[in-house]
Amino acid sequence: MKRTEAQNAGILFLALETYGRIGGIQRFNQRVIVALAEISGDKGWKLPAVHIVRDGRADIPEITTATIRAFGPRRLDFIVHSAVAALSCKILFLGHINLLPVGLLCKLLSPRIKLVLFVHGDEVWNDSAHRRMRFYEPLMARALSRVASVSAFTANRMQTAFKLPAETFTLFPNAVDEIDRQSVSETNRCNILTVARLDRWERGKNIDALIKAMVLLKRRNVECVLQIVGEGPLKSELASLARELAVEERVEFLGRVSDARLAEAYAQACLFAMPSSKEGFGIVFLEAWLHGLPVICGTEDAAAEIITDGVDGYAVNPWDIEALAEKIAMLLDHPDMAAAMGEAGADKVRSRYLTEHFKGNLEKIIAELP
Repeated sequence: MKRTEAQNAGILFLALETYGRIGGIQRFNQRVIVALAEISGDKGWKLPAVHIVRDGRADIPEITTATIRAFGPRRLDFIVHSAVAALSCKILFLGHINLLPVGLLCKLLSPRIKLVLFVHGDEVWNDSAHRRMRFYEPLMARALSRVASVSAFTANRMQTAFKLPAETFTLFPNAVDEIDRQSVSETNRCNILTVARLDRWERGKNIDALIKAMVLLKRRNVECVLQIVGEGPLKSELASLARELAVEERVEFLGRVSDARLAEAYAQACLFAMPSSKEGFGIVFLEAWLHGLPVICGTEDAAAEIITDGVDGYAVNPWDIEALAEKIAMLLDHPDMAAAMGEAGADKVRSRYLTEHFKGNLEKIIAELP
């Protein structure tokens, strides 16, 4: 982006629900809002404007660093006000592929505006198990100046599906906040922790594979307990599976927990495992690393590009239950090695994936806009 334009940049960020729901994209959006406000303040620009559909006014925090308008279910109002706001902006960030038509409308009304789309994972993979690409999206996507993808895996999947030039994409990893790690509690149990929403469309997290691995670990007399943090309709299905496989005494459902209780669960765990096949990035692995835990991820999604296999965790085929059980047993049997892996992961987070890196990467995207 030219220096003269950047000095007067007006920024608009359009997002789906951001404060009224808990989830990875919601936390990502909140981080974007804070980072855009800080960048604008650093450069003497006016505060970014943020328009959010599906969130209501009551969802927005009283103290915010940007000018936020919540439109609730009023989609037409959201579209009209966003199109008007875009007339005085140089850069428009889109928080989800579903907002691409609104972005294109803004581009048609204000041709000089630069469109940047954030993409996270299966929403742009063109996978029938998650979300099929709309027939009109590849054509609309040609209006984008940049696609900021949280992983190379997602960027490659979207590039293939949408047939966009490789230079349209830039890597924009997710991030976490630094924490004060809790001291490890004395316990005789070896806890395996996993954290996920248990919605029915989250079967790709493959938590059932962990329950099946508990069967093999029980046969080998490996003492351990799988703790599952999360709530949703899938919980009853997973509980039934644990009973059917006769490992219900080794599987604990903690439900939705407070931040303090989650930190306690991390402190009491020996490792974190989620052999997912649908991660667009895998922010839960960053969180686990900050708590000093080695991690086990799947080999079929973006998490495998974040984890260095054998260094800070293991990448395992999520359908190879034998291999999954073997890696869990190895980490439980070698606590010193597991601790070293967890610390290697924590070092990686502190060098690449903290809020300061997120802000710097976002600032770079702004600076490099054509």
